[in-house]
Amino acid sequence: MKVIGKEIGTAIEPLYQEIEARLLAETECSLRVEQYEGGALSDVDWHNSGVVVISLLTGVPTHALAHALSVALQHVRQTLDHYPDVILGETDFNGGPTLRHALRDLVLGPEAEARLAPYGIESQWEIKQRHQGMKGILREATKDWEDPAAPDHALGALFYARFALDHPEELWTGLKKEFTKKLPAVAESGEGLAQLVRESGWATPDACIEALVHARDEMGMVEIAAIEDRRDGTLH
Repeated sequence: MKVIGKEIGTAIEPLYQEIEARLLAETECSLRVEQYEGGALSDVDWHNSGVVVISLLTGVPTHALAHALSVALQHVRQTLDHYPDVILGETDFNGGPTLRHALRDLVLGPEAEARLAPYGIESQWEIKQRHQGMKGILREATKDWEDPAAPDHALGALFYARFALDHPEELWTGLKKEFTKKLPAVAESGEGLAQLVRESGWATPDACIEALVHARDEMGMVEIAAIEDRRDGTLH
């Protein structure tokens, strides 16, 4: 299987074909993969013209492309399966979009990875990139993050919880110590968030809604984040 001009093997070809067929049958949309110069490893854009574009970050090594693409395919599948979304609430501020993205990823990220586990796709490069990226964020974090009312506190807690849920234990042990040493209040909030998500899980749309609502409420993000049930449009 070749994407953006690179051969990535056949491990995820059945997944790609399944999502491509579902898109056409359920939404009359076609699927296209492109490369881009963005901030994330991948991005999904549902165009009004009836095309779903998956963009893969230029510079991702060939051996890591299969995992980056498969994660994006899982996010398309989540939409097709009517898993919830995190959208703008009643108000917003400059950091709102970042907080909403982190909240969404806290639950839907592990859900996507759980679906990919049977494929045995190599993900070490991406894991190391995430690890180093989080260490960089920690180095730049200030003591202002320790204020429970600060947006950066919520963001740090969301990051902590996401890593606590599925980062490899051999890497998480040291990173957790760094968190706890530099930002103990953030780490405490993050532990609480991770536990809330574990209790709800992410096996079904209802479980994801419950986890997202509990995490959002715990972080005081009700005004900036609404949880949309894609099955009927209900907002929580």
